[in-house]
Amino acid sequence: MYADNQPPNLNRGELFKEVEVVCQTKTGHELDVAFSCSVVQTEVEGLQDFVYIGRDITKRKQAEAEIHKALAKEKELHELKSRFVSMVSHEFGNPLSTVLISTELLKQGGEKITPQKKERYLDCIKAATKQMNQLMNDVLVLGKTEAGKLDFQPSPINLKSFCSDLVAEIKMKDGQNHHLLFVTTEPSNDSGNLDQFASLDEKLLRHILTNLLSNAIKYSPQDSTIQFEVIFQDESVIFEIKDQGIGIPTEDQKKLFESFYRAKNVGKIPGTGLGLAIVKQAVDIHGGKIMVASEVGVGTTIRVKIPLTSQF
Repeated sequence: MYADNQPPNLNRGELFKEVEVVCQTKTGHELDVAFSCSVVQTEVEGLQDFVYIGRDITKRKQAEAEIHKALAKEKELHELKSRFVSMVSHEFGNPLSTVLISTELLKQGGEKITPQKKERYLDCIKAATKQMNQLMNDVLVLGKTEAGKLDFQPSPINLKSFCSDLVAEIKMKDGQNHHLLFVTTEPSNDSGNLDQFASLDEKLLRHILTNLLSNAIKYSPQDSTIQFEVIFQDESVIFEIKDQGIGIPTEDQKKLFESFYRAKNVGKIPGTGLGLAIVKQAVDIHGGKIMVASEVGVGTTIRVKIPLTSQF
């Protein structure tokens, strides 16, 4: 309403600001319509008519939405490329430097180098090579998942034996620097040996659990406890890994499963930002869900829930 029931003092043909609204047709379809209003002086002095004109701008709005979507995608790809370049330069650069330095020392030392030093340099070369090889494998696996070409071959797995062996393997690699506690919880109704007949892809399950357990170890202080619990339910299995590590900042948790993304508080702890991206893809392929609860300085709990029944 205008003050004193009078329209604004506009000159002949002057336009109001255009207003965009969503209208619905008789058939229920929605249209984007832009309305403009012009003032026309009538034959009676001081009396004006208002002419409203509506234009269907649905196609224009759709085109604008597509442009915004394309720009957002381009920005996302640019950020991804930047993270990839940064990761490659760092994660490949360090082991390559180790290989070059170690080989140069072996070359310069010649016959004068002691067997102990020679073995140490060779161990450095071997470790650096394994690090680069693991990085390449992660990149290849991620590429296959994003291209939809990752093999998915579920088969019956004894989860208790599988997880127990995996924990023993990780303990051996970790050098007993952490207390890794492995426990299992059976269904309350004792409906049978579900762990004997879990139809999962063993290779992908290894990717999931190895990445999660390795992260828990990597980001936790020495001598801290990491709990790995396998909870068997009637129609699903839950893998829960709880650590007492550095935790994940809240603002980083929403981007946790993006490729090459790492939380801001990791400091100089090595990593590629690929592990959790691979985990998320492997969980999705199984039709499962992954949940994260974390607090900086307290620790992180990750729960992976995968259906045991065949839904694939």
